[in-house]
Order: sequence, then structure tokens, then C-alpha cells
Amino acid sequence: MKLTKAKKTSQFNNDFTADINDRKLYDREKSSDSCGVGFITHKNSKQTHDVLLKGHEALCTIPHRGGMSAEGIGDGAGVNIDLSERFFQKLTGNKELQLGDFAVANFFLPKSEEFDSNAITLVEEKLRDFNFPIVLWRDVPVNTDILNDASVRAQLALKQVIFLRSSKLKKADWDEFDAEVSKCLQSIENDCYSMVELDGFYPCSMSARTQVLKGRLNSNEIIPYFEDLRDPDHAIHSIFFHTRFSTNTEPATMMAQPFRRMAHNGELNTDKKNRLSEKAIAKQQGKEIHFPKGQSDSSRLDQTIARRIMDDDLSLVESIVAMMPPAWENIPHLDEDVAAMLEYFSLYEEKNDGPAALVFGNGQFIGARLDRLGLRPLRSVETDEYLTVMSEAGQIDFPSETVIKRGRIEAGDMVFWDHEQGRSYTGEEYLHILAARKDYKKLLHDAVITLDQVADVPVAKAAASDLTTNQQHIAYYLSQESFRFLLDTMLETGAERVYAMGYGLTPNALSDQEGGMSQYFSQRFAQVTNPPLDSIREADGMTLRVSLGGKPGFVTGQKQLVVQSPVLLQQDLLKILNQDVISTQTVSMTYQPDYNNVKNNASKLELALDNLCNQVEQAAKNNVGIIVLSDRDISANNAAIPLLLAVASANQRLIKSGLRFNSSIIADSGQIASTHDVATVLGFGASAIFAISAQTRAEELNSDNPDAAMKNFQKAINKSLMKTMGKFGLCTAESYIGGEFFESSFLDTKEPHLKRIFPDIDAPVGGVHFIDIASSSADWHAIAMSPEVDGGATEVPNLGLFKERGEGAGHSFGLTSVREYGHMYKEEITYIEQDRPKHLSLLDDAAVASDNAYKDYGYEARTPEQIDSHKITAGYAQFIDEMTKERDSRPSALRDVMALPVDISAANTKEQFDQLLGGQNIRGNNLYLTRGLIVKQQKLGVFQVSFTDNNTAERLAQLGQHFEQRFSNFDYKISAEKERLSIAAAHHFLHYLERIRTAPDAIALDDIQPAHQITKTFASGAMSYGALVKPAHRAAAQGTNIVGGFSNSGEGGEEFSRSNSILASRIRQFASGRFGVWAGYLADPLLEEVEIKIAQGAKPGEGGQLPAKKVTVEIAAMRGGTPGVELVSPPPHHDTYSIEDLGQLIHDCKATRRRVIVKLVSSEGIGTIAVGVAKAGADVINVAGGTGGTGAAQVTSLKHTGRAAEIGLAEVHKALCENGLRDKVTLRTSGAHQLGMDVVKSAILGADSFEFGTAVLMMLGCVQAKTCNIKCPVGLTTNPEAYDGDARVLAQYYMNLAQEVRLILADLGFTSLLELRGRTDLLHLITHEKMVGELDLRGLLAQVETQKVETPIYLEADFKIDDLALTTVRKDIFSGKKSSVVLEGKAYKLNNRDKSVGGQLAIDIERTLNYELDEEALAKIPSLFTGHNGRRYLGTDEAVRINTTGSAGQSYGAFSIMGIHIHHEGTCNDGVGKGMSGGIVSVQIPANDGVEKGVQNTLIGNFALFGAVGGMAFINGEAGDRFAVRNSGAMAVVEGLGDFGCEYMINGSVLNIGGFGKGLANGMSGGHAYQYDPENRIDDLYDASSARYGHIADDTDEAKAHELFIQSMLEQHITATGSDKAKALLANWQTERANFVFLQPIAVEKTQTAANLLTLGRKALVEELSFAMAEYQVAPLKVALAEGKSVLDGQVPAYQELDSALSFELLNAYGVKRIAKQTVHALAKKSGIEVNEIFESRAAQNLIKTDDYSLLEALSKECKKALDNYSDEQLSIILADKRIRDYKKSLMLRDVQSVNSLGSTAWIIAQDRSNKSAMGQIPDFKELIAEHLVKAVLKANQAA
Repeated sequence: MKLTKAKKTSQFNNDFTADINDRKLYDREKSSDSCGVGFITHKNSKQTHDVLLKGHEALCTIPHRGGMSAEGIGDGAGVNIDLSERFFQKLTGNKELQLGDFAVANFFLPKSEEFDSNAITLVEEKLRDFNFPIVLWRDVPVNTDILNDASVRAQLALKQVIFLRSSKLKKADWDEFDAEVSKCLQSIENDCYSMVELDGFYPCSMSARTQVLKGRLNSNEIIPYFEDLRDPDHAIHSIFFHTRFSTNTEPATMMAQPFRRMAHNGELNTDKKNRLSEKAIAKQQGKEIHFPKGQSDSSRLDQTIARRIMDDDLSLVESIVAMMPPAWENIPHLDEDVAAMLEYFSLYEEKNDGPAALVFGNGQFIGARLDRLGLRPLRSVETDEYLTVMSEAGQIDFPSETVIKRGRIEAGDMVFWDHEQGRSYTGEEYLHILAARKDYKKLLHDAVITLDQVADVPVAKAAASDLTTNQQHIAYYLSQESFRFLLDTMLETGAERVYAMGYGLTPNALSDQEGGMSQYFSQRFAQVTNPPLDSIREADGMTLRVSLGGKPGFVTGQKQLVVQSPVLLQQDLLKILNQDVISTQTVSMTYQPDYNNVKNNASKLELALDNLCNQVEQAAKNNVGIIVLSDRDISANNAAIPLLLAVASANQRLIKSGLRFNSSIIADSGQIASTHDVATVLGFGASAIFAISAQTRAEELNSDNPDAAMKNFQKAINKSLMKTMGKFGLCTAESYIGGEFFESSFLDTKEPHLKRIFPDIDAPVGGVHFIDIASSSADWHAIAMSPEVDGGATEVPNLGLFKERGEGAGHSFGLTSVREYGHMYKEEITYIEQDRPKHLSLLDDAAVASDNAYKDYGYEARTPEQIDSHKITAGYAQFIDEMTKERDSRPSALRDVMALPVDISAANTKEQFDQLLGGQNIRGNNLYLTRGLIVKQQKLGVFQVSFTDNNTAERLAQLGQHFEQRFSNFDYKISAEKERLSIAAAHHFLHYLERIRTAPDAIALDDIQPAHQITKTFASGAMSYGALVKPAHRAAAQGTNIVGGFSNSGEGGEEFSRSNSILASRIRQFASGRFGVWAGYLADPLLEEVEIKIAQGAKPGEGGQLPAKKVTVEIAAMRGGTPGVELVSPPPHHDTYSIEDLGQLIHDCKATRRRVIVKLVSSEGIGTIAVGVAKAGADVINVAGGTGGTGAAQVTSLKHTGRAAEIGLAEVHKALCENGLRDKVTLRTSGAHQLGMDVVKSAILGADSFEFGTAVLMMLGCVQAKTCNIKCPVGLTTNPEAYDGDARVLAQYYMNLAQEVRLILADLGFTSLLELRGRTDLLHLITHEKMVGELDLRGLLAQVETQKVETPIYLEADFKIDDLALTTVRKDIFSGKKSSVVLEGKAYKLNNRDKSVGGQLAIDIERTLNYELDEEALAKIPSLFTGHNGRRYLGTDEAVRINTTGSAGQSYGAFSIMGIHIHHEGTCNDGVGKGMSGGIVSVQIPANDGVEKGVQNTLIGNFALFGAVGGMAFINGEAGDRFAVRNSGAMAVVEGLGDFGCEYMINGSVLNIGGFGKGLANGMSGGHAYQYDPENRIDDLYDASSARYGHIADDTDEAKAHELFIQSMLEQHITATGSDKAKALLANWQTERANFVFLQPIAVEKTQTAANLLTLGRKALVEELSFAMAEYQVAPLKVALAEGKSVLDGQVPAYQELDSALSFELLNAYGVKRIAKQTVHALAKKSGIEVNEIFESRAAQNLIKTDDYSLLEALSKECKKALDNYSDEQLSIILADKRIRDYKKSLMLRDVQSVNSLGSTAWIIAQDRSNKSAMGQIPDFKELIAEHLVKAVLKANQAA
């Protein structure tokens, strides 16, 4: 059914134009901060200057955790210290002054010096009000000599006042005095933040216990800068510090940390909600709360802590526990009293959700805490005198003999020192203390009911509706896609539908087809500054639990009703409505539309919303705990109010009236059909939903059991909600509810009517208005009421949202695009002189067995001259014409309504001027560049207008007529003068004339940069080998390389055999799974860039997976997995949880000595993020659009995340320009580039380089079937046999593009793309008939001035240790002088600044051995070996031994390779052995260590061995979280693990002989883990869905094998580290063996054992086996032909030996050869090729050599017949044998052969033995297949 919409006749406000500040893309005031934090405290409370000295030492080791501007100005650093008695005695001259008698306040003064006295006067007035006598005012002295000039200018002066107790507090204790000081501070803040003249004034601290000193400093500058801190008399007992890494180059100085009570490393995702809560609490208490301008989330948290201490009478520690509780909902065996307390807290506590490492102190307590997921590192060290906790280990070089404990803070835990008690407390200890103070079980019982406690309610028959089912669906804005793509799949399967190839539908502002409102909001997601969460593997830290009803403290006499999910079933809703504990009220969400008057209809909708809000407000005032907004009562007269308008309006009304926490909202609506619908409804304020349409559909689809279908629906939504929350880093549904974690998707939330409803949502490019939403609502209701629907003749509309429809909105890769790409795909290749038919190449020797087969036919790299001489082909010229027409008719991207300068040089008539000038949008532009027109302003409002030539009176008159009609609604006067018009104009006409500029003239094509320079700016999209089949992946790389572009490997790795060739990708990608990343992958000399994929355009914030069926033997070998077992890339990079983490990963990547790319996705705030990324060291930033392609993703992910590439690109360019970083970074962009015009527009918006993803696939044959994940009809992603692409076609496309770009540049008058960059004045918004609302591109097209820094300072890679080592290796090893070297001594003592040690050395050695040394030089190296794949390596384990000491920085031993043993004595930080590719990494406790046995001794940090592919690691102490995450081949022994050990491990072996945390083997699908478990904790802590475990003491064959491996690993551990613990275990083995368990991955068992395979069913068994058997039959001939030998080495059976295996194999070989010849004839017939005997023989051989699919298919048919003789059980045994052979083959094919997976070896041996035993009972397959092949050949011969 086609939607027919009412014509819009008027608008609310024709003249509405948003403030230009509301259209800004990049806001310099916004930033996200990460950092390094820590504290040091003297355990005896002794004040000593040594604490400051140690603080300086700690701060000097972590400059990398802070950021700086290009001028070298630190982002901010500071300290919070206890007041020094001795120092302030000296300062005041009062030797009697004692701690507790005085207080100190430090202030930043106002930005304007003239108001300094005002600020001081305010402070003095407040001190007088509190009767605090002032002792001294002073300027805090500083040493500016240590700063550069720019840094000196950036600092703010600190003013300090010292004052005494008031007389009334003479007898008060210290705490009471400090509390009164806090009240004085609050009084100051209540006034100062509202005084405009005091802008910039900020009290850093005001306390009787502590003071804060901070500034725009680097960490190493803090102590030397503040003279006070260098004074030997400044003695303190505690210090906590912070160094900031901001995503802004000018972050607010006052927001540098620490704050008054804490310092925070992280990002509070709920900050907006937390502020709302604070305002509501203040209003409830009759107070006001003031947030300082530009306040950060961390500062707000500090402010909230202060309120909790002052108003709620909590201690500092209590407030932090209450506000940041552990994940109590999912902790097994949690103490009942503690659980009751934490649940009670949750009823009234507003969550501070997000990653957080917190250090806190008030002079009395000092401590540190981690959030519930523990995504920031905190390491502790304890000596007899000191307790320290810091972001990194080893920041203070304590002598090892003085250290008594090395630990770390775990997720949701804390440690603090109580100076009053003189002892430390852990989080667990303190929770028990708190829980014992009140009877929280009773408090909880009195405050809560659950749904289980409410009796079931009979389901009454629904009241009769005057609407048919279809009418209801349409009235609820549902389309056919709502069912086919959304509801039906969820109801039937309990999961969202998976779809492919992105979502290229036109923006909402260019199509009004879709109903409802959720499409106008895109889900926000975390990238860089805040990690997304893995909602599957981190589910135990997440919860969907929701409490309904008023919050305690806001209402009295109410309970709360707890539900486990906000997605309600029918019975749930009935229970809620019928219970009598919490009052409920239902409010209708309908209105009576006006179909004929658009303005009146909008007014009626607005009145209905006001009425709804009035009812909601009154209900909240009446103590109604649950308000149900329902649109059940839609009817012929009543239309549904768009759900989000209703919910958001109600939410905002409750906020403004201070009632938001008095009531919960439930949305009972038929408008909910997708997970995104649910997410938006919750996000804008509903606490729960019931989906009426889902229930209706469930009853349609499953009338017998609709409840089962609805439970599926609930399951699907729950899973998606967890994912959606995780995308933004949120743990709890209650954090998500009302948080508005969305950005506008072309909804103009600055339009007055929408601004009231969505006040906190930005609208950078304008878009749809309230009146358009109202019109759409009326239109859909009118259609629902049309006679065709009422009579049942018409179906629900099909809008073509996912598959283009001719009458629907346009798609980026729609019908026209597919058709024209198809023409080009088939077009003759013109850049070569000779070619051959494709099919002949399949049948000719020259095409076989060589990657260089086509070297004479255009497959090699083109020379610059060849590229420059290329002419645009006819097919591409047609492509330009057809696509231009299509875009003019149906724009599908924002750039399609942005036009280049208008040329009116040839225009003479009004009609021509109308056509050319009339399209220039009047409201949404800054400038109008027009060629041929000159406009000069004579005086205010008066202009002279003329042409550049031919100013005839008639031509000017025609132009005047154009203006008169175009601006007929505005005041103007046009007068004709000689050769010009004089125009007096006002309003929009004035705006237009003021902004007309004359466009540059065209220039000659010869002056334009050559095509070969343009093709170098092109890059292919990152598409992995795995997502693409091998030939397609190779062609994408080859086609791009032919023209000198940047080919991209994607995330799956690349065959070593492609290295250093035309087939090698020039960009290698690091994704979250790290598949295929190893030293050899990074050592390719042709590698130019390494890309870190933070997010993917199609599904940002999510991970990905390669389905099991796509994990072939070769893919498994490439990625380190197991054939037939899916491979998962989790949402976060487990080593990148913050901006400083990204800086470390960039540093790791620079071990390649290549440029590093960071790939981001266009989203709100991307400019701010990009600035941080550039500061972190990135060389290239890639901005992807929100509609990118992908092999598979949930439909709502494809459609509702991210924003248009054009917006993100423009924002990043502006941000980099404004921050002096533009020249540092190459800016690349993707976003459905197809034409040269797209390239030019992207360049204008700021791009330097241009990515082509989907376009590459189109040129390789893609037809947009969008079944990539199921069956690709052209063999690009599946079915490789169907692939028929040609790399040269792609190369030709690139060359066509480059030539088109040159033509456009010439026409624009610019010589190069670089010259064009950022010239947004060349673009203007056009007015298009498809436009809905008002686009406004003034912000997007605003030009910015590029800030230049004369001598910029950037974060550079530092590999001095590796450089030193390489010098020795070159001198001694490469020269052949020595077979091994040992590198050690003072030069190899490390500190935290020594990062990625060994990484660059490993890659340098790999590159040198394989590409740089000639044969003569290689022959001299005694320890050189060559692998099966031709890779050369140092074969001796310790050819290079490096012994380091001290404290190693992050990524110690990264990318280590065979021949290197890197050994460290001391502590290491995160990422030890990351990407390890061989060799040995060992870490040993320091000599003379003071840590006693049995005491925690954490030696290394989190995510050690992340992505390791080989080698061995031995850790003589404990490790942090996620040890061996995504390990695919390394062996490791460790003496303690944190949470999630062996997570996502796909091969390798890990033995842990210490304690372990939750989530062991989480998602593990390969390899083996061994755990020492004397306390029998395994059942509570391992992932039973991923692994099973067995005991070594079981004495099964399996257990015996693993026992041997454990003993061997322990022995190797002793050799490497001298481990006492390993020695003790072996010495007492007969007893200790009973304490060991082995963990076997379930996925391997499911895919490789006959019993499990039997469940696949006969069809699947036969299908896989038939092709496997076909390949098996071909193999002997293939080997013989490749080696030029006789089949089976010429063996022949003895006389009359008819039934031997040899006889059958020979018969099979004969049959294969005959069928190959038959296949030749079939292929030749298709191609019209004549076949003779010689050709037949040669072609058949080539089919055999290449494993041709046509041959295999023919053979498989015969194999299927042979398999008919076997039972299902027998087939499963045969398949199990085949699968284990596949596994062995994948291991043998791996490029990295230093795989240490002893358990996998045992598994293979055991399965082999089992299979052989079972196979012995099965008839010989060779005999049966020989019989069938011979029969088939005879039959064919007879037929011939």
C-alpha cells in the first residue's frame, strides 16, 4: 500500500531560525577526561616531608597518563594533602598553632583581574558570617622557571587564606570545626556561581584538614611548581594526586583534579541524571544547588559526596560505598545482611554509573575504590611505613626488601586507611561493619514488594474495538517491516533479526514515510573515553532490575515494586494495575486529529500533551506511585499521541515540578515494535513498558500459546537492552531509564515546541519540526481509517525501509546504483592493451598456481604515467549521469542536498535563474558562492547586483523578476540602474544578499594535480578475510594496490604468503578480537599504516562474530581458532578502556615504525574525542558514517546508531583546526562514497583521504542481496565457488574516480584536493521537495581558522630500550659473530615510562630476517631457521635474552617472537605479552623480596597475553583481570588470577597455581585451562556455559594426559622463574594433584565428537562429508600434478589384488580424472569454447590443481550416493574423524608455529584414538566411492 500524505499548508512559525550556537558541531567547552590517580599515606600518621618526595617520584613516572597541548601545556594535575602543622606554624609565625585549630582555603580568582577584590570581599564576608578569624591572606608562591612560556601564560593564580576556629567552636572537636568550614564553603558557592563578574572564581578547597593545589600542569611539574611543596618544613602524612588526560587542548583549569575529597579516573555516564537527582533533592529540602560553569562529572561527584556528608550525616567512606556499590545483584554467597543493605540503598540511591577508579581522602580516611566492573587499574604496595595505591605498579621505587604486600583493587572493592583507628579496611570488611549498624532486612521488607508476592489476575477478554487489526497496526504507525524485520522474529525465536550490508536509507529530514518517533533518535555509544561493555560476558555486573514507585526520601507511606525486567508481560501489567500496595493511575495517550488543517492539528496535539502532563503532575502530587500512559483507547476519532512525545513530555513536567522521583511511568503502548522503540521509551523516562502490538501479534501467530511468544519477545528485548546499555558503558537499567542517551537523527530539538520536550538533545543540522510529527500522526491515522483498510482489502504499508522500493525513499546503494555498478562490473577493462576471457583463464595452465599469473594483463601496480593517462570509461560516464539523476530525484545522503557553487554565467531568463538560484536554501546556509554574479553592499541593507559580464537591461530585469517572486513575502525595493540592479532588502532577502560571494573561475585541466596523486588518497574499507572469501579479499587488496591506494586487511589477519606482494594489504587492522595479529603480520615491508578499529559504522559500540560455518580450516589457521567454532570480537578492546589506554595501544602499534590510524564512528562529540585521539599520538583518524556495511548485525543496530558521516567529518576537521592539531593528523572518511563528486564534497568538509567499502564490493560483483550472512549469490561472503570478480575492474573504477575528481577540481578552480580541504564556503544547502522540516547547515558549513603552533609538541613513541637492544642484535647476531646474546645491566633497569619494551625489537627482527637481509647475510646467522611457510626466525629459545629490572611500563614483551626470551625481575603493568608471537616472557619476584609466602604479591597487571598467538609466559606472582584474554596459542603459568581469566581464549594452555576470580574460562572456545583449587571454589567461579571441568585425580586417560602437562609446565616455570610455589607443589605432588582441575571447552566437544555431531541431522552430515570426501579424492592427483610425479608415487597393486586400499585409491584417481574431463566439457560449452584432446587433458589437470568448485560439486554428488550406505551414527563418526583432521590441518597451516597448547594435542590424540576405534567397525569408504565413481564414469562414457 502506498502512503498518501496530507499536503502541508502552513507551519507554526515560518520565520523560526535557531540561534547559530545551537548549530555548533564542536564545542570547545566540552571534554572527557581520563587520568592517572594515586595516594600515599604514612601508616603511623606521621607528618613527614618524605611523603611529598615520594609523591613527586610517583608523579614523575606517569606523564603518559596525562595529556598536553601542542604547546606543551599540561592538561592538569594536582595534589590533595593534609594540612601541615609545622609548615603553617612557620607560615603564620605561631609556634602554638595546632592541627584542628585552623583551616585553609585555596581559590582560583576570577578571569577578570578587576573583580579579584570582589571575590576576596565575598570570602571575607562569609568568614565573618561564621565568625572565623582571618590569620593571613597570601598568593600561593610558584616557581614558573620550570614551565615553558605557553604554560606560564595558561596558569591561574591561587589565593590562600588561613583562618581560625570561631569562638563558639572553641570546645568543638576537629570534625565539628571541619563541618562548619564546609558550611561556610557552601555559602560561598551559593553566591559566587550566580555572580557574572566572578566567572572563573573557584574554591579549590576549604577545610580544617586538607588543601588542594592544582593547575594546568604536567604530572612531573606539580611538586616543583608549588614552592610550598618543596619546603622541607612542609610535612604531611597523606597525599592523593591526579594527572589529567583531556580530550580538549584547553581544559578548564578549575576542573583539574583532585577535588576536595576525591580524584576520579573514569567517566560517569549517568552524570546528567545525577544532576537532576541533586536538584530534586535540594528542592525537596527547600534548598538550592549550584553547579559551577563547565563543571565536570568528577567535580559534580565530589559535590554530591559533600552533600551526603553534610546533609545525610554519612562519613566519607559511607557515602562512596552508597553511591558506588558493588554488583550485589549477582554476587554468589553474598552475606544476607550486606545484600539487604545494598538493595535498600538501591531503592533511593541515584546510580553513579560508569567506569571509575576513585581515590579519596579527608585527612582522616584515605583510600581507593573501583566501580562494579573494575575497568580501571589500581595497584597497591604496602611497606611497614606506607600504604600506596596508584594507577600503575612501581611508581615509587621502594626497596624490594621493604615491601610486605603487592596488591590491586578488584571490581567493586576498595581499600582505605583509617588514621583514627590506625588500620586498613577492605571493602568486604567495611560492608559488614555498615550492615551491622541497622536491621536492613526489616527496612527492606517494609520498603519493597515483588511481583511474585502479588496474586495472579485472570486475563479478561479485550474490549471490542471499532478498529480492525490492520487499522490498529497502522494507527500505531506500524509497517510491514515492523513485523517482517522486527516483531515476528523476536516472537518466534526470542532474538532480533540479523541483517546485512548496513542501512543506507535517506536521512529522516529527506523522507516522511516512516511513522512514529523512535527513528528520530540514534543510540549513543562509547568510544575511546569510555568503553562499551560486553553485555554477554559482563552480564554479572549488569542488571535489568527496576523498582517502580516513588523513591524513599521523596514520598512517604509508599513501597516500591521490584520487577526483574522493564519489559512487562501481560500478567505482569495486570498484577501491577490490580495490586493495592502502590497506587496507580492510567492516563490516555490519544488526541483527536485534524486531517485538513495542519496548523490546527499540531495545536490539538500540543493541547493534548499539555492535558496529559497536567494529569501526570497531579497524579504525582497525589502520591500516585505508578502512572500508566496508555494508547489502548485509539479509535476512529482518537489517534495515538506519538509515544516519545508523550513519555518525554510527562518526564520533563515531573522534572520541572520537582516530582520526578515521586512516581514511575509505565508505557502501555501499541507503538512498541522494536528493541529501539523500547530503548527510547525507557531512555526518555518510562520505567517499564508493555507492548500491545507485540501481544496482538503473538495472539495472531500463536493463538494456542501467545504467552510463550511474548516470553520470547521479552527475552529478545532484554538481551538487546543489555547490549544497548552496554554500548554506552552502563550497568543497570535504572541508570539507563531517563538518561536520554540519544542524539537527534534529523529532529530539530531546538525548534521551540520540541525544545520544551527534548531540552537536552542537540540538533546540529536542524531537521523535522513538531508540526511535521503532528502531520505524520494525523496522516497515519487517516490511512488507518480509510475505506480500503476498514474493508480489509489493504495490507499494512510496506515502506521499503530495508529493501528499496521504487516509490519509497532512496537508498545509498539502491536499485539504480546496483544496476549501474553492474554495468561497470561487466565493462571492458580499458587500461590494458590485451586481455583474455575469464573462463579461458580457468582452463589454461598460465592461470594456475601462481599469485602473479596475470602479470602481463593489468594485475600489477600501475605506474603514475599509466594512471594519469587513463580515460573515463563509457560505463563510468553513464554511472555519473544516472546516479546524479537518481540523487536529484531521491536524495539518500546528507551530501546529496549540498551543492557546489551555482554558475549563472549562461543564464538569461527568469526560468533559468529560478532553476539555478532558486534551489539555494535561504535559512540553512552561511554563504552562497555563485559564479557570474557580483553583489556589493553600498550601505546597510542596500546592495548593487550585477553580472561578471553581459549586464544587459533585459538580463538584469529577468534576474529582478526572479528575486521579486522568490522573496515576495519580504520587504524589498529593486531598482534598475545602468548595468546593475540596486536592491534595498530586509529579513531573509537581506540575509541572502549579504552572503553572496563570487565563486572562483574554472581553471585548465592541465593545472590540476595528476590522477596518480588522487588515487593515493583512496582506501578500501576494512573487510576481513572471513567476512569475505579468500579470492574476494585478495581482489579488494590487489585492485586498490594497483592504483597505489591503501588496501585494508580488516580484522581477520592475512596469509603470510601475501606479504611483500601486490596482494598484501597496506593497512593492517587491530580490532577488539585481535584475530590474525602477530609480529609477522606487522613486519611486512609494504605495510604503511596500522588501524585501531574502535568502532564500526554499521554497529558502533558492539562487537561482532564470525559464524561457525565460516570458520574454515584456513580461517581457523589464520585467526588461531578451531574449524567450525564461531569467533567473537567483543564490544570493547580489553586493553582500551580510556584515552590514556588508547595512547598506549597507539604506542604499541608504533612498534611497527608505521603510521597509526584510529577509526571512529560519527556521533555526538566526535570532535572532542578526535582531539584526544590526536593528542594520544594517532597519525590518521578515520571517521566512518553510521550506515556502514557489515556481514551481519541486528536490524536495530544497523538503523539506529551513529550519525551521518558528513556531520562527524566536519566536526572532527573543525575540532582539529581549532586545537592546533590539523597538520598532525591525516583525516580519512568513509560514508558510501560512490562518485568523484562524493570525494570532492568530503574533501571540502575536511577529509584528506577517502574510504570505499561497499563500492569496492560492488565492483567485485555485489548485487545488494543483503544475505551476506546466509548465502551470497555472487560468492563474495559465502559460496566462494560463485565468485567471479576481477581486481582490475576495481582498479579501473578507482582510476575513473580520480579522473572525475580532476574534472570537478578544474571546474571549481582548485588545483588539488588539499587546496580544497575545509573550504566549506563552496557548499550550500539546497531546497528539495523531499525535505521535511528545515535542515540548517550553518554550523556544519561554518569555516574555521586553523590554529598553528610554531613548534608543536606531540606525544611521540619512545623505544629507547628496543633501539639499544637492536644495536647489539645487529652487531652480534645478524653479523654471524654470535649465536646468542644476553642484554642486561643498568641500561635495562626500567620504570613505568618504558612502555612496549621488546615490541619494536621483535618486529624489527622479524622484518630484517624475512625481507631485508640477502641470502649471503642470512647464511651467516647460526641460529636461523625456516618454517613451512618460508618464514625465517631465530630457532634457539634464547638467541636474544634480555634481563630487565625495576618496574616495567605497559605492554612489556609485546609481539615477542621465537628466539627472544625477555625476563623481568620486578613488577610489570598491564598488557604483559600482548600479541605475543613466540619466544618466552618471564616475570620473577625481585631479589630479597619482603613479601612473605601466602601474602598477596601481584606482579603484573590486567589483560596479560591479550591476543597472544604463540610462545610461553611464566609469571612468578599474581596477575590482574582477563589474563590470557583471546589467547590463541601461548602457554602460560601464573601464580594467581583476577576476574575473567582465559576469557575468549581460543587455543593455548594456561596453568594457574594461585587464587582466581569470577568468570574463569568466560567464553573460552579452545585451548585448555588448568586451575589449582584446594578450596573447591571452581563451581562458583567458572563459566559453565563455555567449559566443563574434570579433576586430575579422576585418573581417566584424559586426566592422566593433563597431569603430565601440568607437571611439565611447573618444571618449565621453575626453570624460568625459580618459583618456590611450583617447587612445593611438585615436591608434594601425590597430595596436591587432587587439587588440580582441567577445563575443556564445550565448543570443541560439540564440534568434534560423534555424539554431539549426531544431533546435526543426516542432511547436514551428508552435505559436509560429501564435499570433504570430494576434496579427499582430488588430493592425491593434486599433489602428483603439483610435484610433477606419478599418482600415488607410481605404486600399482599386485596381480589380482582387486580389493586392496591401493586398488581403490587408483580407481578413485581414475574416476576423478574422468569426471574432471567431463567438467571441462561442461564449462567449455557454457563459454562457447571448442575442446580438443590436448585442451581437455590440460584443462582437467588445471581443475584438479585448483580444487575447482565445479569439479568438487560433480564429485560430491557421487560421494552422496556412496554415503547412502551409512547410518546416521556411522556418518557422525566419519564426520568426527574429518573434523579432527581439519583441526590438525589448521594447526599445521598456522603461520605461527610456536603454538604451545599441550591440552589440544592430548585432545587430538584421544579423539584420533576414539575415532579410529569406531571407524574400524564401519565399511571402508574408499571401496564404496570407488564403486560409485567407476559406475558414474562408465555411464558417462556409454552416454558419450
